[in-house]
Amino acid sequence: MSRVAPGLFFVFVLCLLVGATFAGLWIRRRHGDAIERESGSLKTLEGAVLALLGLLLGFTFSMAVSRYDHRKELEIAEANNLGTLWLRTSLLSESGREAERDLMRRYVPVRINFLAAGTSELLLSRDQQQTSALQAEMWRIASAEATMRRDPETALFFSALNDSIDVTEKRTAALEDRIPTTAWAMLLFLGSVASLIVGTSLQSRSIVLRVVLPVVLAAALALVYDLDSPRSGLIRVQQQSMERLLQGIRS
Repeated sequence: MSRVAPGLFFVFVLCLLVGATFAGLWIRRRHGDAIERESGSLKTLEGAVLALLGLLLGFTFSMAVSRYDHRKELEIAEANNLGTLWLRTSLLSESGREAERDLMRRYVPVRINFLAAGTSELLLSRDQQQTSALQAEMWRIASAEATMRRDPETALFFSALNDSIDVTEKRTAALEDRIPTTAWAMLLFLGSVASLIVGTSLQSRSIVLRVVLPVVLAAALALVYDLDSPRSGLIRVQQQSMERLLQGIRS
């Protein structure tokens, strides 16, 4: 499911739940007398399934929000680390300072584009290769500085550079940290069962009444799915901190 766009996910879930609701209507038409006799038990079952669905949906929403907040924190952390790295280039020799700053002016746009690449494997691979190449070059220049100058100032620059490199892997891992597929499967299963029971227990033949639960539930699931889709959909971590950093180092 991680490869499905949130819009397609919503359409899929809506069709699934509407289908389950009308399957319940078909069952009611075929076995109406038996359903009326067991209406009390059916209502109890309906309440239990809906309660369990609500509990699981709330838990999953909490997971998605937590992951989204973590990705926002990492965006700010990377901007802060790179800002510190930029300031500490002043501790290097003139040639080292200019070389590192030139690399950083190329590096920050690559990091911004890394999230904007969406789900394109080609663009993601390109940005990852550029990130690794620029990090290696910055490390090479810093190592040359350390060879010439073994002093606390160079150590401070190395510390900032190491933090900036570490946070790139943290951001990549956060982008790959998704709600487990088994959780989505259970949500869809419970949603389908709930829609089937509601479709069976409803006495009204109104189409509007029968699609209310599927529409509401599909919208709720799509919202959670969108939060859990860092590279697609409407809800994404904005890059204001990184963009402000880029403006600062280019000025």
